[in-house]
Amino acid sequence: MKNISTKFITRTAIILALTIVFQNLRFLIGSTPASTIIIGSLVNLCIIVATGLVGITSGIIISVISPLVALSQGHLPHPLFVPVTMAGNMVIAIIYYYISKRNLAGNVSGYVGVIVGALAKWGVMYYVGVVWVLNLIIGDALKPKAVELISLNFNIPQFITATIGGVLGVVIIGMLKDRIDK
Repeated sequence: MKNISTKFITRTAIILALTIVFQNLRFLIGSTPASTIIIGSLVNLCIIVATGLVGITSGIIISVISPLVALSQGHLPHPLFVPVTMAGNMVIAIIYYYISKRNLAGNVSGYVGVIVGALAKWGVMYYVGVVWVLNLIIGDALKPKAVELISLNFNIPQFITATIGGVLGVVIIGMLKDRIDK
């Protein structure tokens, strides 16, 4: 692994701090479906900005730490959903990075990376989170209403928040990439 620079540490720390600030909005606006869309989009924005401006390692760091914060806030319903959320976050970061950095779709590579990454994230979150963890491992231990809520939150909202946050992240990257030195 290459040497980690002060610039990498600083930029990753700033984006991580911003991610945690966004997650703490939950205490101001509550835990509603609308707040889930807002906060989820902002967290995905941070993952994409970290990946696009700092690098894949930075995006993965944000991807791994943000679910731990969500668990500590009581937003994740069970500790088994932490690795599921980490995996979903890492998938969007990796796919976005691969498609955008290799310019696989020309001028729109960043947006294509976000859309493909958002679909993959949704797939991971739904199939691993709902089909495996919820239905096969812990579903019987929860009340039916909790199972229904988890099934909803680990479904299409994951695609929506990843897409909104990712597209906004690509826009921000476009505004900042020429203003900061790499």
